[in-house]
Amino acid sequence: MELKDLTQRLPEEVLAAVLCRLPPHSLAAARCVCKVWHAAIDTRRLLDLFPPSLAGIFIKFFDLDTPEFFFRPVRGTDTAVSGKLHYLPTDKLSIVDDHCNGLLLLHKASYVVNPATRRWAAMPPAPSRLENGCPWLDAAARDHCYILFDPAVSPHYEVLRIPSLSWRTTGFELQVEWPPSPFAMHVFSSTTGNWEEKSFARRGDAIGTVAHLQQLEKRSVVPHLSAYWRGELYVLTQFVTRITLSNNTYQAIKLPVDVGPLHQELHLGRSEHGVYFASFDPQCHLLVWILNELHGEMEWVLKHDNKLDNMLSRGRYDPQFRGPWVIEDINYNSNHSTSTIDMEEVEEDELEWNSDNENTLDTRYRVGNHYNGIISLLGFHPYREVMFLSASFTRGLAYNLNTWKLEDLGSIYPKDYSSMNMFVEQSFPYTPSWIGNLPGSV
Repeated sequence: MELKDLTQRLPEEVLAAVLCRLPPHSLAAARCVCKVWHAAIDTRRLLDLFPPSLAGIFIKFFDLDTPEFFFRPVRGTDTAVSGKLHYLPTDKLSIVDDHCNGLLLLHKASYVVNPATRRWAAMPPAPSRLENGCPWLDAAARDHCYILFDPAVSPHYEVLRIPSLSWRTTGFELQVEWPPSPFAMHVFSSTTGNWEEKSFARRGDAIGTVAHLQQLEKRSVVPHLSAYWRGELYVLTQFVTRITLSNNTYQAIKLPVDVGPLHQELHLGRSEHGVYFASFDPQCHLLVWILNELHGEMEWVLKHDNKLDNMLSRGRYDPQFRGPWVIEDINYNSNHSTSTIDMEEVEEDELEWNSDNENTLDTRYRVGNHYNGIISLLGFHPYREVMFLSASFTRGLAYNLNTWKLEDLGSIYPKDYSSMNMFVEQSFPYTPSWIGNLPGSV
C-alpha cells in the first residue's frame, strides 16, 4: 500500500503534526500530493506557521544582463532561494517590472515567477489601448505594471497597468487636473486569466495640473517603486498613488519632500509598521517617513533624520571579507557554467545576521578600502526597521533606523563586472512565498 494511502487513515491532527515538521519548500510541495494532505495543510494554515523571512536582495547593475542576488547562505534544513531564473523558457527576462510577497513580474508583464518554488506562468499580452483613457496619456511603451499578491488571502494575483503622462501634451489639456477621475487602467486577474479595463474613482484632491506634473517629471528622476500593505497598492511616481482594488478607488498623496534635484535618491517600500519613504541626498542626509492614516487623511510622520557622512567616512571595508552575505554571481556563472559560491568558506558564526549585534563598521571590518562617497538605497527590510544601502557599488550595508548602527554585510560587487557607467539600476528585498500553487503555472 502506498504511503499516501496509509496517511489518509490518520486523524487530520496527527497528519498535520507530521507535516508541520517539514521545511517550508517541502511542505509547499506536499500540498500537491493528494487532496487529504492539501486539506490538512490549508485547513490548519501550516505554511503560515513559518515566520516571514528575508531571502536576499535582487540587484540589477547597469550593463549586466540579469539581476544579481545578494543573500545570506543557509545551512541545515533551511531551503536556499536562488535568484537564477534559468528554468524560464527565454533568457530575455532581465527586466523585473515589479514584485510582491514572493512573486516577480517580468519583462513588460509577460511572466510571473516564484523564485522560491521555481513555478512560473506566462501572461497574455495586455490590450494596446484604453477605450476610456485620457487622450493625453502616453503610449503603452511608458506604462508601468505592478503586481498584487497576498498568499495569506488567496493563491491568485492581479496585475495593474498604469498609464503615464505624455510629455507631448499641449494646449488646453495642460490645465486638466492630474491624476484624473475616473482613472482608467488595465487589470489582469489570474482568477479569470484575462485583462479587463477598469475605472478607478479618486478619493480626495488631485496633485495638480498636467503641466505641473510634466515639469516635475522633466527635472527629477523618480524610481517606479511600489509597496503592498493590507490589501492596498502604493505606487511611487512624483507622488504616491494608493490604489484599492476592492472598491476601484484610489488616492493621490503628496510626497513629504520636494521632488527636484536629479541627484536626490528616493525610495518607497514596506517595512515593519507599514509604508515607508526615504530621501537621501549627496550630503548623506537620510530622512525616513512612515505613512499613517488619521481620521481618513493620510499623513507622513518623520521616523528618522540623520547624516551618515561621518559614519561612512570612518568605515573601511575589507574586499576579501565574504560574509555574512554573498553575491550569487549569476551573470558570471551563466557565462562560465560554474559557481563562485563555496558554502564551506563561510564561517558558521557569520551565517546569522543581526543588525543589533556588534559587527558594525567600527569593529573588525575596518580594514581595507575606504568609502568613496557613492551611496545607493537598496530597499527596506520588510519586517524590521532597517534600511539596506550599497557603498561605492561594492559593499552591502544594513542601517538600523532605531539604533543608528551601520553593519557591513559583505561584497555586492559582481565578479568580472566592468562598465563605463557603473550604477545600480534597480534593487529590492525578496521575501519568499512557499505556496506551491501558482495559477496558470507550468
